[in-house]
Amino acid sequence: MIARSRREPERFATLFARHAPALKRYVIRRLGSDPAEDIVAETFAVAFQDLESYDLTRGDARSWLFGIATNLIGRHRRREIALYRALSRTGADSVTEPFTDQVDESVVADGARRRPAAVLAGLPREGTGTRCCS
Repeated sequence: MIARSRREPERFATLFARHAPALKRYVIRRLGSDPAEDIVAETFAVAFQDLESYDLTRGDARSWLFGIATNLIGRHRRREIALYRALSRTGADSVTEPFTDQVDESVVADGARRRPAAVLAGLPREGTGTRCCS
């Protein structure tokens, strides 16, 4: 299948259909269901990029794909550990902190826009006999 995929890239879909369910179960057992689909998708993206380097004498690509997935699982865990270490040092969550800051700024800006709007709405309309500005 790998050799055919090199000549006809659309054949790679067969490899995906054949091995993706087992890879997804493997990743779910190690990381849970949240990151599983992303890891499986990335596994096949890496495999597709590395088709030319695959040793055709190895036979079935299953072990190759599981090796790629295992490396990606390790990378995911290392990133997660680094995030937790940074959180324990700084107390700031790099994932939610920028989001919450942005929400706070938006709420403050919204309030700041409402006050001038309320003042402007309270000004007398033209032609009512009162003058706003001299």
